[in-house]
Amino acid sequence: MRAVVASHLRDRFEVREAEDGEGAWQAVLLDGSIRVLLTELGMTKVNGLDLLGRVRSSKVKRIRELPVVVLASEDENLDRQRASGLGVADFVPKTGARGELLARLEMLLKLSVTREVLAETQASLESARTVDPDTELLNLQFFDKQVDKLVSYARRSLTDLALICVKVELSGAQGGSWEGEIEQRIKLVGRTLAASIRLEDLGARSERSEFCVATQSSGLSGVLRFAARLRKVLENVDAAGPGVEVWTCIGVATLSEELRRGAEELRMLAQKRALQAQTARSRRIILGTAEGASPGAAEGRSDDGSMDVNLALALIRAGRGGEVVAHLPRLLEQLNPLLKLLRQQQELQTARSEGEVPGDTKLPRVPG
Repeated sequence: MRAVVASHLRDRFEVREAEDGEGAWQAVLLDGSIRVLLTELGMTKVNGLDLLGRVRSSKVKRIRELPVVVLASEDENLDRQRASGLGVADFVPKTGARGELLARLEMLLKLSVTREVLAETQASLESARTVDPDTELLNLQFFDKQVDKLVSYARRSLTDLALICVKVELSGAQGGSWEGEIEQRIKLVGRTLAASIRLEDLGARSERSEFCVATQSSGLSGVLRFAARLRKVLENVDAAGPGVEVWTCIGVATLSEELRRGAEELRMLAQKRALQAQTARSRRIILGTAEGASPGAAEGRSDDGSMDVNLALALIRAGRGGEVVAHLPRLLEQLNPLLKLLRQQQELQTARSEGEVPGDTKLPRVPG
């Protein structure tokens, strides 16, 4: 029977034969090019019903949706009913004409191809719903969903997460001939941002002239450096096209400030701080601003621990030492144990140099 059916099909289709139900199942598992499974119900090792059950219960979508045609005889009514309940695409009489079998298989193959095209179209539409083709950034709704996953991971792993909001303003260096192209220029800035963030970071266009980036944080100094790099990239003369200057106002919110915040709350806090910078016409990156503080106020209160030594050193190296002044009392508290130890070691070294204590360890002098 198998040889006769195969000979009928080979003029029109590529055919792969299996000697029994187990062989057929292994072929289906391994060969992704199989589009239709043609079987009878009475087979050795694994019968047709069991084979059909394996196919329909498979965890692999390709196998689970594979069209199955059963070659059945008139005396197999009970088995045919059971097969129908398992989702048989069609029944063909074992003694049926060759033309009838070919016609039914061709119809099933066309349906299979149509289903694949629809699946590809659906995948493309799904991608379009998550990614903005104009900027290659995520849309805001999908961005928030992905950031929520990062928030959950950060809480479990006791790590931090930062959300950076960048408000963009454009100005013409050579008159206003580009005014009608603002939307296109903003899209260029968005593409520049998408190309500048790492694969593990998330970026979205949150408003017409505003972008948000989520990134894993290893400390405030690292977040500031990252935000400063984004500013440098976006304010490049070519970011929005020739003759257009880009001005950025940046706000930052971190999960460590309040662990109960979700993705949307983090984003809205970063947006609020970016708006503060924009309102004050400030070039500063606003983070940790106290509630009720005036726009452009210092990043963080001097007593809330938001400024650490590493961040202070990074700001000083960046020429922004003025922003550290308000935090000096807190920084001195952090440094006092180290200064005390250095003074003790300095006194010990002095005693050694005068012969009172043996040893030759040398330490730098610390102002008293």
